[in-house]
Amino acid sequence: MQKPAIIVVTLLLAVLLLAACAQNNNQVTDTTGTVAALPPTSTATPTPPLPATYTPVAMGHGGHLYAVSTRSIHIVRAGDTLGELAKQYGVTVQAIAQANRIYNYNLIEVGDILYIPPCE
Repeated sequence: MQKPAIIVVTLLLAVLLLAACAQNNNQVTDTTGTVAALPPTSTATPTPPLPATYTPVAMGHGGHLYAVSTRSIHIVRAGDTLGELAKQYGVTVQAIAQANRIYNYNLIEVGDILYIPPCE
């Protein structure tokens, strides 16, 4: 009957010893045997980079500088057609279709986001 009690006591002592070792993980013992607590450390989290932005390039034509315009975004409303949008933005229907990978000009739906390329 005493053997199971000895095993239980031995296991409890082992658990207590492991718990005591786990609590002292922030201390350092030097060669003289003195214990010094480590200062708390912090790690810096790097800031994620910002996404690239578009900067218009200055183009020269006839001695004048002008900025190349960026493309516009248009959200399709009821009644919009590619022909009307092309007239509104001053580009061709083919340019809008190519910029948005539209193969059938009749398949635009309300709520679609269309990229309008800059007029040339």
